[in-house]
Amino acid sequence: NNHYKKEDAKYYKYAADAGHTESMFEYALMLDKGEVIDVNKKEAAKYYKTAADSGHLQSMFNYAILLYKGEGIEMNKKEAAKYFKTAADSGHTNSMLEYAIMLDEGEGLSVDKKEAAKYYKKAANSGNINSMNIYAQKCDKGEGVKIDQKEAAKYFKKAADLGHVQSMYEYASKLNKGEGVDINKREASKYYKKAADLGHIESMFEYA
Repeated sequence: NNHYKKEDAKYYKYAADAGHTESMFEYALMLDKGEVIDVNKKEAAKYYKTAADSGHLQSMFNYAILLYKGEGIEMNKKEAAKYFKTAADSGHTNSMLEYAIMLDEGEGLSVDKKEAAKYYKKAANSGNINSMNIYAQKCDKGEGVKIDQKEAAKYFKKAADLGHVQSMYEYASKLNKGEGVDINKREASKYYKKAADLGHIESMFEYA
């Protein structure tokens, strides 16, 4: 984001202090990343929180990250989860994934595999490639959802077609064995090759 200039910080701060939400976010981001002004996580957290509490989704996400890591603010995973959830429920894709992981691993929350799977799926359906892969694995193993090979194959394919290497391998395996899809060795070979060309070791072995 090197489109920032030094004087921008002054104007963003001025507008932020006057209650302009987008400026709070921009100023917080500058403080957070040290863009044209010195890094100040404590101030960043303050401005993110104010913007977040005014409904700014990316601020909720960024503030939750600071809470999660304990940067510029006391670590509070429970509070981080709360902000991730609020943003997730308002359609913020990366927050859906982070909230799902926290539920999955019981960080700041009780473990809830079923709820985690629900948020992985939401994130997957919002276009998050990693979530497609994770949700497919959940369907494959029956974690938080009932085992559904067809659903697993569908999401592995979606992620694979968007460039997710491990999913290319997983989808190829499904095609190879006819799990959740009709057996199609030729198509499997195509996906193994794609993954192998991207450096995936097991795929090289399968393709060879």
